[in-house]
Amino acid sequence: MFSLKKATCFLSIFVCACSFAQEKVLRPTKLTPIPEVNLVKCEQLASQTIDNYSIYEALGQEDKALVDLGEEDSVLGHFYSDACSWYCGGEISKVSSSSALSAQYEGENAHDFSILNVWAEGVPGNGEGEYLVYTFPGRCPRITTIEILNGYTKTEKAWLDNGRVKRLRMYYNGEPYAVLELEDTRRLQSFDVGILGFHDASAPDWTLKFEILDVYPGDKYSDTVITELFFDGIDVH
Repeated sequence: MFSLKKATCFLSIFVCACSFAQEKVLRPTKLTPIPEVNLVKCEQLASQTIDNYSIYEALGQEDKALVDLGEEDSVLGHFYSDACSWYCGGEISKVSSSSALSAQYEGENAHDFSILNVWAEGVPGNGEGEYLVYTFPGRCPRITTIEILNGYTKTEKAWLDNGRVKRLRMYYNGEPYAVLELEDTRRLQSFDVGILGFHDASAPDWTLKFEILDVYPGDKYSDTVITELFFDGIDVH
């Protein structure tokens, strides 16, 4: 006889399967090269314009072509520019992670706008199932784009030595929303995710969770790393 307990179990499995079946599979819509600029140069560029001839001439040819603090396509432009972005009004209440390799590699590092600090998960193996959670106030401008620097991007060696995310499940307010399929590249990867959030002062806090599903293994270490995961959107002006 098909018991009520078995029927309930079957229904739960069916609902879960349907939920995951509705997920979007998203691939990067844009890849932005990351300039090879060291800490000293980053600090200089953070406080001075590209018109400063001595700083500009100190950069290599590829960086000269990429580094324009007013240029939207520059990774350093994202990090250091005074140009308006979602962050002119965007707010994040909290960033947390399921684990961290040490206090030096906490989840908050994935949203500090520095290519020198990273989140590294801290469990045995490659980190499948580990996650980041971002909490936003209801009044926060809505989000349309996820931007990711995948792996330990500060140098080519660090990037190759450590694991990078291959697939990342994204949850919107606790519900599966999309799977982000990341390329194995040090470039900044941009994903169009629709319109998320409320931009309503009376709305409750809401969350985005990013769970590691699969990885590109590192050559030397099993740790999987995300340098930056940040946002763009609407409702700023």
